[in-house]
Amino acid sequence: MITDAMKRVQKARTALLLDQPFFGVLALQLTLKEDTTNKTAWTDGKSLGFNPEFVAKLSNDELKAVLAHEVMHCACGHPWRRDARTMSRWNQAADYAINSVLRDAGFKLPSDALLDPQYDGKASEWIYDRLPEDQKDDNGNGQGDGSSLGDVRDAPSEADAPTESEWQQLTQQSAQSAKARGQLPESMARAIDEATKPRTDWRSLLRRFVQDVVKADYTWTRPNRRYAVNGLYLPSLHSHACGRIAIAVDTSGSIDKVLLKQFAAELRSIFDEVQPASVDVLYCDSMIHRVDTFTRDDYMEIKPVGGGGTAFEPVFERLQDDPPSVLIYFTALDGSFPQSAPDYPVIWAATSRSVAPFGETVPCE
Repeated sequence: MITDAMKRVQKARTALLLDQPFFGVLALQLTLKEDTTNKTAWTDGKSLGFNPEFVAKLSNDELKAVLAHEVMHCACGHPWRRDARTMSRWNQAADYAINSVLRDAGFKLPSDALLDPQYDGKASEWIYDRLPEDQKDDNGNGQGDGSSLGDVRDAPSEADAPTESEWQQLTQQSAQSAKARGQLPESMARAIDEATKPRTDWRSLLRRFVQDVVKADYTWTRPNRRYAVNGLYLPSLHSHACGRIAIAVDTSGSIDKVLLKQFAAELRSIFDEVQPASVDVLYCDSMIHRVDTFTRDDYMEIKPVGGGGTAFEPVFERLQDDPPSVLIYFTALDGSFPQSAPDYPVIWAATSRSVAPFGETVPCE
């Protein structure tokens, strides 16, 4: 027997199909389940669970917002993207990422819905790193159960469970259909585009670019010591192209401190592998404020100084007479560039979606 709560949810899903077809079509992909163990509603990419008592308290418009909320979690890939992040904190970040999109789409959100302008248009991973540290969570073992609209859970491992790529395809198809009818708000189009494009971790991309520059090959002039003790003379991996590396840090007010910390940690890991002869760190906004030099035996620590406008020319002028093997520039790319590219490779670790006029740009959002 179909309960009153199930009838209301089914009716709300039909209303979504008529009023907001993008959400309605995707909502049909989720199996509806009554679940009294959860306070509100949830999705894992396969099912949409709801507490009948929670549904009974909602108006028809609020119920449609709840369904759209859970659909957006799936459309943005949240059931597949948590990794080792804690569950309740991931739910908060995911809610901040999608609630502004739902608001712009005209849905009636409750007064306690998580909304913050600083997170508008940002991915849940980006938001997660910037949530206040003192917020309590459940160490990733429980359910989110803290959203007034509903939670997102990890995707199930069953063989018949939809995959992230299948949801991406469904989302793109539904978005194209809604756009053709003029029923796809711009903010939603941006969110869908961001959610469905291939995700490449900037750390891996930066590592690959650095390794491509720092060519290494096998040489018989340095036998591998691990095997030499057994009388086996095998070649060792010898990096012969990596001399001095330069790192420029944009110290203007546009630099994100969280990303800078992550950038520094990743560089230390990369340099442990490529073993440059030395590393020069240049701190520059519209002028160079300080240069720190580290050798292979030093612990590289980045401590920015400055805070003015941004100009890239001073760094390239400084390196002109003593060019490095490669320059890695951490910046928002909002500044003036040299008129011509240098002879050495340049990798721009960009905290924005801009692309530099020369070199390789690695988006670090």
